[in-house]
Amino acid sequence: MARVLVVGGTGLAGRAVTNEAVGRGHDVIVASRRVPDDDSEQYVLGAVYETADVVSGDGLEAVLEGVDVLVDTTNGSGRTAAHVFAHGSQNLLHTAARFGVHQAVLLSIVNVDQSGYSYYRAKAAQERVYRESPLSTRILRTTQFHDFVSSIFARGKAGVIPAPSKTSFQPIAVSDVARLLVDAVDGQGEEDSTLTVGGPKVETTRELAEQWKAATGARGAIVPVRLGGQLGTFLRAGSNLVPDAALPGIDYATWLSSNAA
Repeated sequence: MARVLVVGGTGLAGRAVTNEAVGRGHDVIVASRRVPDDDSEQYVLGAVYETADVVSGDGLEAVLEGVDVLVDTTNGSGRTAAHVFAHGSQNLLHTAARFGVHQAVLLSIVNVDQSGYSYYRAKAAQERVYRESPLSTRILRTTQFHDFVSSIFARGKAGVIPAPSKTSFQPIAVSDVARLLVDAVDGQGEEDSTLTVGGPKVETTRELAEQWKAATGARGAIVPVRLGGQLGTFLRAGSNLVPDAALPGIDYATWLSSNAA
């Protein structure tokens, strides 16, 4: 089995990847800025947790020693995203190359290079860093997670459940994404390739909001709202959808039955 480094392994996707990789018998190291307590929901039994910061470079040499494959599930928000995705990835991959890591796997977003949204621009820059890396790289682009869609509805206030107007999603389960990422760790797919996948169904935000409302028992009214900015333009254009690349997996209704709480 491989020695796998999961960078950003305490986040939503990182935890799922860590759990999947441990379950397949890999020797898994999780690198994050903060090591979780062993009773935390961020902690996966069987993984080794180490402190490292991709932006500053602190701790990277120690965690990359002896690693065969790295999986990058890092995330950032606001102004930090560009530092994490571009500068942090350069630090990570340059250090990995010096320490003899031969393969890297990156989690990304469907059509991320087709939007002026600042977060997506930063992710597109991260993809370029990976493609230009001397390592063998595999990039997995996915549609939005079920968790992301639910977070939109949960943000509602004063008895309102917001549903972005003229927008559909093709949500995908994090566990399905983790399986594909660890498949890449195991060598599936061609080297230096990009795989694009979406969830099993395309549904309007109204349809998804109705499912969320029924599953959670929320009492608010579902109200269409117009998302502004570059992200809103991207979503209304359907650029977040890849119906021809639908992955048979857990649909939103099934996911809600276990995760609505």
